[in-house]
Amino acid sequence: MDKKMDHEQSLALINEMIVRARNNLRKGSMRPMLLCGYSGTGIAVANFVLLHTLNDPNLAYLVWWLMFPVGIAAFLMVGRRREALVKTHIDKIISTVWIAFIICMCVFFAVIYTVVFKKHDPRILFLVTPVISVMIGGAQYISACVYRCKSLYYAAGVFWIGAIACSFFRQDFQLLIFAVSLILGYIIPGHYLNGQIKKADV
Repeated sequence: MDKKMDHEQSLALINEMIVRARNNLRKGSMRPMLLCGYSGTGIAVANFVLLHTLNDPNLAYLVWWLMFPVGIAAFLMVGRRREALVKTHIDKIISTVWIAFIICMCVFFAVIYTVVFKKHDPRILFLVTPVISVMIGGAQYISACVYRCKSLYYAAGVFWIGAIACSFFRQDFQLLIFAVSLILGYIIPGHYLNGQIKKADV
Protein backbone atom coordinates (compact mmCIF):
# COMPACT_ATOMS: atom_id res chain seq x y z
CA MET A 1 0.00 0.00 0.00
CA ASP A 2 2.83 2.34 0.90
CA LYS A 3 4.58 1.57 -2.37
CA LYS A 4 1.38 2.31 -4.28
CA MET A 5 1.06 5.65 -2.52
CA ASP A 6 4.70 6.44 -3.22
CA HIS A 7 4.15 5.66 -6.89
CA GLU A 8 1.04 7.84 -7.03
CA GLN A 9 2.80 10.64 -5.23
CA SER A 10 5.70 10.45 -7.67
CA LEU A 11 3.32 10.68 -10.63
CA ALA A 12 1.52 13.58 -9.00
CA LEU A 13 4.83 15.36 -8.42
CA ILE A 14 5.91 14.81 -12.04
CA ASN A 15 2.57 16.08 -13.34
CA GLU A 16 2.82 19.10 -11.06
CA MET A 17 6.29 19.90 -12.41
CA ILE A 18 5.06 19.58 -15.99
CA VAL A 19 2.12 21.90 -15.30
CA ARG A 20 4.43 24.43 -13.63
CA ALA A 21 6.96 24.16 -16.48
CA ARG A 22 4.22 24.72 -19.07
CA ASN A 23 3.03 27.71 -17.05
CA ASN A 24 6.59 29.04 -17.05
CA LEU A 25 6.69 28.53 -20.81
CA ARG A 26 3.44 30.48 -21.09
CA LYS A 27 4.77 33.30 -18.93
CA GLY A 28 8.01 33.28 -20.93
CA SER A 29 5.92 34.00 -24.01
CA MET A 30 6.93 33.27 -27.58
CA ARG A 31 8.76 36.53 -28.30
CA PRO A 32 12.26 34.98 -28.39
CA MET A 33 10.99 32.25 -30.74
CA LEU A 34 9.37 34.84 -33.01
CA LEU A 35 12.49 37.03 -32.92
CA CYS A 36 14.66 34.13 -34.07
CA GLY A 37 12.06 33.04 -36.61
CA TYR A 38 11.68 36.41 -38.30
CA SER A 39 15.41 37.20 -38.13
CA GLY A 40 16.45 33.80 -39.48
CA THR A 41 13.91 34.01 -42.30
CA GLY A 42 15.07 37.47 -43.31
CA ILE A 43 18.75 36.49 -43.19
CA ALA A 44 18.16 33.29 -45.20
CA VAL A 45 16.36 35.24 -47.94
CA ALA A 46 19.04 37.96 -47.86
CA ASN A 47 21.71 35.28 -48.20
CA PHE A 48 19.94 33.86 -51.26
CA VAL A 49 19.70 37.30 -52.88
CA LEU A 50 23.34 38.15 -52.10
CA LEU A 51 24.51 34.84 -53.60
CA HIS A 52 23.06 35.96 -56.92
CA THR A 53 24.09 39.61 -56.78
CA LEU A 54 27.58 39.84 -55.22
CA ASN A 55 30.70 39.49 -57.36
CA ASP A 56 32.11 37.15 -54.72
CA PRO A 57 29.24 34.81 -53.65
CA ASN A 58 31.27 33.50 -50.70
CA LEU A 59 30.83 36.87 -48.99
CA ALA A 60 27.06 36.33 -48.98
CA TYR A 61 27.29 33.88 -46.07
CA LEU A 62 28.78 36.55 -43.80
CA VAL A 63 25.23 37.85 -43.32
CA TRP A 64 24.64 34.98 -40.87
CA TRP A 65 26.88 36.73 -38.34
CA LEU A 66 23.82 38.89 -37.67
CA MET A 67 22.27 35.92 -35.87
CA PHE A 68 24.75 36.29 -33.00
CA PRO A 69 23.28 39.58 -31.66
CA VAL A 70 19.81 38.16 -32.35
CA GLY A 71 20.64 35.10 -30.26
CA ILE A 72 21.96 37.25 -27.43
CA ALA A 73 18.82 39.40 -27.54
CA ALA A 74 16.61 36.29 -27.43
CA PHE A 75 18.59 34.91 -24.48
CA LEU A 76 18.21 38.20 -22.58
CA MET A 77 14.48 38.28 -23.33
CA VAL A 78 14.04 34.81 -21.86
CA GLY A 79 16.13 35.70 -18.80
CA ARG A 80 14.23 38.91 -18.04
CA ARG A 81 10.80 37.31 -18.33
CA ARG A 82 11.70 34.23 -16.26
CA GLU A 83 13.98 35.66 -13.59
CA ALA A 84 11.08 35.95 -11.14
CA LEU A 85 9.73 32.45 -11.85
CA VAL A 86 10.41 29.36 -9.78
CA LYS A 87 12.28 27.04 -12.13
CA THR A 88 11.53 23.32 -12.06
CA HIS A 89 13.83 20.45 -13.00
CA ILE A 90 11.96 20.31 -16.30
CA ASP A 91 12.81 23.94 -17.07
CA LYS A 92 16.47 23.15 -16.37
CA ILE A 93 16.34 20.11 -18.66
CA ILE A 94 14.90 22.16 -21.53
CA SER A 95 17.50 24.89 -20.99
CA THR A 96 20.21 22.22 -21.08
CA VAL A 97 18.80 20.78 -24.30
CA TRP A 98 18.96 24.14 -26.08
CA ILE A 99 22.41 24.92 -24.68
CA ALA A 100 23.55 21.54 -26.02
CA PHE A 101 21.98 22.44 -29.38
CA ILE A 102 23.95 25.70 -29.54
CA ILE A 103 27.19 23.92 -28.61
CA CYS A 104 26.57 21.19 -31.21
CA MET A 105 25.87 23.82 -33.85
CA CYS A 106 29.09 25.71 -33.07
CA VAL A 107 31.15 22.49 -33.12
CA PHE A 108 29.49 21.44 -36.37
CA PHE A 109 30.35 24.75 -38.04
CA ALA A 110 33.92 24.53 -36.75
CA VAL A 111 34.32 21.02 -38.20
CA ILE A 112 32.67 21.90 -41.53
CA TYR A 113 34.73 25.02 -42.16
CA THR A 114 37.95 23.35 -40.99
CA VAL A 115 37.37 20.58 -43.55
CA VAL A 116 36.58 23.16 -46.25
CA PHE A 117 39.75 25.08 -45.42
CA LYS A 118 42.01 22.00 -45.34
CA LYS A 119 40.50 20.13 -48.29
CA HIS A 120 39.68 23.22 -50.36
CA ASP A 121 36.39 21.56 -51.24
CA PRO A 122 33.28 23.71 -50.59
CA ARG A 123 30.91 20.93 -51.68
CA ILE A 124 30.62 19.75 -48.08
CA LEU A 125 28.79 23.00 -47.31
CA PHE A 126 25.82 21.31 -48.99
CA LEU A 127 25.23 19.58 -45.63
CA VAL A 128 25.02 22.73 -43.48
CA THR A 129 21.35 23.63 -43.95
CA PRO A 130 19.88 20.10 -43.67
CA VAL A 131 22.01 19.22 -40.61
CA ILE A 132 21.06 22.45 -38.83
CA SER A 133 17.40 21.74 -39.64
CA VAL A 134 17.71 18.22 -38.20
CA MET A 135 19.26 19.58 -34.99
CA ILE A 136 16.57 22.25 -34.57
CA GLY A 137 13.91 19.60 -35.13
CA GLY A 138 15.51 17.39 -32.49
CA ALA A 139 15.56 20.16 -29.88
CA GLN A 140 11.96 21.11 -30.72
CA TYR A 141 10.87 17.48 -30.41
CA ILE A 142 12.43 17.08 -26.97
CA SER A 143 10.76 20.33 -25.87
CA ALA A 144 7.42 19.07 -27.26
CA CYS A 145 7.72 15.77 -25.34
CA VAL A 146 8.59 17.49 -22.07
CA TYR A 147 5.98 20.26 -22.32
CA ARG A 148 3.43 17.97 -24.02
CA CYS A 149 2.87 20.71 -26.57
CA LYS A 150 1.35 19.69 -29.93
CA SER A 151 2.54 22.87 -31.66
CA LEU A 152 6.17 22.00 -30.92
CA TYR A 153 5.67 18.46 -32.29
CA TYR A 154 4.42 20.10 -35.48
CA ALA A 155 7.41 22.46 -35.50
CA ALA A 156 9.85 19.56 -35.14
CA GLY A 157 8.22 17.74 -38.05
CA VAL A 158 8.46 20.84 -40.24
CA PHE A 159 12.24 21.10 -39.75
CA TRP A 160 12.78 17.39 -40.37
CA ILE A 161 10.74 17.50 -43.58
CA GLY A 162 12.67 20.62 -44.59
CA ALA A 163 15.97 18.79 -44.00
CA ILE A 164 14.86 15.96 -46.29
CA ALA A 165 13.67 18.44 -48.92
CA CYS A 166 17.10 20.14 -48.89
CA SER A 167 18.71 16.96 -50.23
CA PHE A 168 16.89 17.48 -53.55
CA PHE A 169 18.01 21.07 -54.15
CA ARG A 170 21.15 23.15 -54.68
CA GLN A 171 22.70 24.96 -51.72
CA ASP A 172 21.21 28.33 -52.68
CA PHE A 173 17.66 26.97 -52.86
CA GLN A 174 18.22 25.21 -49.54
CA LEU A 175 18.24 28.69 -48.01
CA LEU A 176 14.70 29.28 -49.26
CA ILE A 177 13.60 25.91 -47.89
CA PHE A 178 15.13 26.86 -44.54
CA ALA A 179 13.28 30.19 -44.65
CA VAL A 180 9.98 28.37 -45.25
CA SER A 181 10.82 25.95 -42.41
CA LEU A 182 11.37 28.91 -40.07
CA ILE A 183 8.04 30.43 -41.08
CA LEU A 184 6.14 27.16 -40.60
CA GLY A 185 8.16 25.86 -37.65
CA TYR A 186 8.89 29.04 -35.66
CA ILE A 187 6.75 31.98 -36.72
CA ILE A 188 3.35 30.29 -37.17
CA PRO A 189 3.60 28.14 -33.98
CA GLY A 190 4.92 31.20 -32.11
CA HIS A 191 1.92 33.33 -33.08
CA TYR A 192 -0.45 30.43 -32.40
CA LEU A 193 0.95 29.88 -28.89
CA ASN A 194 0.86 33.63 -28.26
CA GLY A 195 -2.84 33.52 -29.17
CA GLN A 196 -3.37 30.68 -26.68
CA ILE A 197 -1.53 32.70 -24.03
CA LYS A 198 -3.81 35.72 -24.54
CA LYS A 199 -6.91 33.52 -24.32
CA ALA A 200 -5.66 31.95 -21.09
CA ASP A 201 -5.01 35.39 -19.59
CA VAL A 202 -8.49 36.69 -20.40
